[in-house]
Amino acid sequence: MVKLMIALDVTDENKALKISKEVSQYVDAIKIGYPLVLSSHLSIVDKIKKITKKEVICDFKLADIPSTNEKIASLTFKYGDGIICHGFLGEDSVRAVQEVARRYSEYKKVIMVTEMSHKGAVQFIQPVADELARMAKRLKVDGVVAPSTRPERLKTIKDIVGDIPIISPGIGAQGGDLNKVLDILGEEDYIIVGRDIYESENPGERAQYYHQILKESR
Repeated sequence: MVKLMIALDVTDENKALKISKEVSQYVDAIKIGYPLVLSSHLSIVDKIKKITKKEVICDFKLADIPSTNEKIASLTFKYGDGIICHGFLGEDSVRAVQEVARRYSEYKKVIMVTEMSHKGAVQFIQPVADELARMAKRLKVDGVVAPSTRPERLKTIKDIVGDIPIISPGIGAQGGDLNKVLDILGEEDYIIVGRDIYESENPGERAQYYHQILKESR
């Protein structure tokens, strides 16, 4: 079945750990970003992994020259299982991250953004998203980001990248149509749900809700 990843964009360490524990049996991976890391420390990754036994992806959307990307990736891979980077900086910036990942472990993942889920992505990112997807295919990245908020774009990118796993944000607070998305994604792909889980009164129950839908969709 399609996998479930929670976007844990909270800024309180204790709350993050509490939610992680509550959702751990229902999610397949946990994605954290700058809000949580800047309010705590990168070591929060180890704490989440210890509690959940789940893969933790660091959504830092690296977007810099190769040498700077390399420095950030080197720090990140001491803790995280994967990192998300932008592709619009060019192949050399993405390769720099891949080289760091290979030095750490064959299991470290480099996930590249092709098109984001918010409305503003249509303005500048969408016009080059297909080319970014083709670049991701050439570079053999471990995953790509493509939007659940625009199923037709999700399908186009899926057709381009082939068997590269997709992680797809936009379900829940951003209004993505889960039924349409599930018609496109396969068992190696992920939907990403953030606010609809971590802002709910009972994150564990909300994560279970999505887990059950994905289970029944097989």
